[in-house]
Amino acid sequence: MTPGSQLPLHIDPHANLPIFAQLKQQITWLIASGRIKPDDRLPTIRELADQLDIHMHTIRQAYHSLEADGLVEMRPSRGTRVLPFDAKKISGQKPAHPSHTIGVLIPTMNPFYDPFLDGLEETARRASYLLTISFTRDDRELTRQLSQQLLAKNVDGVVATSTSPNVLNETSASNLPPIVYVDSPLVASNVILLDLEGAGFKAANHLIEHGHRKIGLITAPLTWPNFHESYKGYQRALNASNLDLDPAIVIESPAYSLESGYQSALQMLELNKPPTAIFVSGDLLAAGAIRAVKDSGRRVPDDIAIVSKDNIELAALIDPPLTTVASPAYQMGVEAMNMLIRLIAGKRLDKKRIVMPTELIVRKSCGCK
Repeated sequence: MTPGSQLPLHIDPHANLPIFAQLKQQITWLIASGRIKPDDRLPTIRELADQLDIHMHTIRQAYHSLEADGLVEMRPSRGTRVLPFDAKKISGQKPAHPSHTIGVLIPTMNPFYDPFLDGLEETARRASYLLTISFTRDDRELTRQLSQQLLAKNVDGVVATSTSPNVLNETSASNLPPIVYVDSPLVASNVILLDLEGAGFKAANHLIEHGHRKIGLITAPLTWPNFHESYKGYQRALNASNLDLDPAIVIESPAYSLESGYQSALQMLELNKPPTAIFVSGDLLAAGAIRAVKDSGRRVPDDIAIVSKDNIELAALIDPPLTTVASPAYQMGVEAMNMLIRLIAGKRLDKKRIVMPTELIVRKSCGCK
């Protein structure tokens, strides 16, 4: 902080949380979010007491508590200096009061997540919890930063969607709040999964049943574990029918978007011998792929059949309507929140790993009448 600057702090004298703890919590958040940076100086005890119109002893108590957590250094006559933020220093400090908030990490506002968030929110609201939703953008460093901020906010638990457990483990070595992972196949327990391999198998096998023998795949990066599971199902369906997997017709889109699906399909259509059918591992990618097929002068499904997965609302409105493997996104949200609430309450889980089934929804893009 620059000399004379004021911290954006707000004190509620009627709250259950003591005033010094309110101060500590808010300053911790400002440090964790980068609003206050390492080597900044906090206002003097007298300056902050005058700003907030509270006793200097309360400010001193908050500063000493921050110092005990390793967040600041108090030096006589030289002020209170902010130290580099390390979430491990505060992870062992269990909050004295529950915050009644739950952090949710999701990659982006993909239409797939709309019913999922509905399931989370409705279940959380019935249990008197408020959700704090953060978008990770599939970025490892951003995920780490958001995790630090949630920890600084003293959330009672976290739902981490399509997130590597290693990122959260790096955030804090011990005493993290309870975490439930969703759509993260590498996680062994406290996780809600989709049968993505089964989804890939159902999609590819349906195209095989239509008589297709050269079936391409458009997918988000296979380094993403959930999309690799769908790829395994696609591979299994080809093997079961003694069909060769041609790497030339497996295209990894750099991102999960309409534009990526469009460009990937154009790339596939430029091959000397393009496939007669494509499994696209997500409805947004598939919508872009269908547009690419049309722009190339071909027709779906007459020239190229397409099957996808997810069954977002858009799938039924595409021309032609999209055959896709439906995922129970809403129920995933319900199951994830119920699991987290039990963990927060210290209750035993009947199942630590739940795999949700998928269902093939047949429309016209595959060639079915």
